[in-house]
Amino acid sequence: MQSSLNVAVVPGFKAPVYPGYSGVGRFPAGNSQLSAYHFSQLSPSKLTASGLAPYDTVILYGIRWNTISVSGQAALNTFATTHKVMIWDADGTGPQDYSTFIQPFSTLASNASGTPQNSRVTFPTFENGFVNFLASSNPSSPYYLDPAELVGDPSMINDMNAMQPKTAPNNWRPALIAQNAKISAPAWPIAWSYGVVGSHTGMTIYSGLDADAIGNTQLSPNDEISELVLELKAPFSTTPDPSCAPSCQPPPPLPQPPPQPPKCKWAKSVPTHWVHGRASIWLTCSPAAGVVVAVRSTSGKTLASGTETNGRIRLRINTRLLPTNRVSQVAVACSKGAQFVSMFFRLKVDNTPPRLLYLRTGSTRSGRHALFRVSEKVQMRIVGGGPRFRHWTWVAGRKLVHATLPGRVRHARLILRDRAGNQRIRKLVW
Repeated sequence: MQSSLNVAVVPGFKAPVYPGYSGVGRFPAGNSQLSAYHFSQLSPSKLTASGLAPYDTVILYGIRWNTISVSGQAALNTFATTHKVMIWDADGTGPQDYSTFIQPFSTLASNASGTPQNSRVTFPTFENGFVNFLASSNPSSPYYLDPAELVGDPSMINDMNAMQPKTAPNNWRPALIAQNAKISAPAWPIAWSYGVVGSHTGMTIYSGLDADAIGNTQLSPNDEISELVLELKAPFSTTPDPSCAPSCQPPPPLPQPPPQPPKCKWAKSVPTHWVHGRASIWLTCSPAAGVVVAVRSTSGKTLASGTETNGRIRLRINTRLLPTNRVSQVAVACSKGAQFVSMFFRLKVDNTPPRLLYLRTGSTRSGRHALFRVSEKVQMRIVGGGPRFRHWTWVAGRKLVHATLPGRVRHARLILRDRAGNQRIRKLVW
């Protein structure tokens, strides 16, 4: 048994861009987590016995199978009988037909759909204690993938391509089962098989996690890099298994259909106004008991988490972890056991108090005067400035405002409040 070491990336580190699609992220050959492997770019025209001889692994990266020549496909199939072939699919390839691959199958494609709701993921378990070596929801497992990131990231499961189970013969086994708004029936975004089942030699792996997130350095860890490492580490044999060849059996039987993920919905409307500091959202989930919820930013930061109490889940989001003066997309990942489902909403965040660009006070026979200019549109009031300025009044941004107060006023407070409730207070003295 051996793992990957010398890896050919076909057609290269930069995948082709097909008409009507936006392309695929660049292959992360220089990522520090991949330093144990040697990657080379290999043109499809070099898919021959001699061209593949220096390598133990081939990664088909963002390339359509039907664009590879018949002779190139044949060379890859021969290579897979004793070596490893990893197919890294993405929304930039669309649905594909691998009927001429050594282990045939076809795929469904979500395409770049933005942020579909209710993406779901399940980590299958197998009979006889067989370990799923490509995906686990257990944080202490060496095969761990962060489920909340999988369903919460705008790419990955949300924009996945996935193997159609009904087109995959009994030789394939899922490592991950998922659904999203475009792929409504359970499909396999990660799956594997032997190159030759009868001898247990070689290995074939399919990954349809949308590779658009593969270069996202804000994700720590990045599930796509983690999965790539797991696939490269996966051991394969170049010689037949003496205990069963030539009549070895396929991988362990498929798992039983998993229980359905919880169904969650908003218990109250999510905030549509500008917010600052902590913002609360409320959910109800069914079944309620045992549901855990995490709120994530698109960069992978955890903004809030919570569990069910009296039928509801309250989440207090720390908006300071999001960009200020921006509308941010936020993912809510609900989990129960090994089942996970996502929801999305947009949050308008402003944690920047208004700035005083100009302030001057003075006195005349007509009374006390305050002149000021603010960086943005705000509400203002002057405490201690008499009844005229007791209530909130809107003033335009960058416009010089002239407030006249009674002559008896010697001290007052100017309070400025912006759209999100941030305040700026300045003491006025005459």
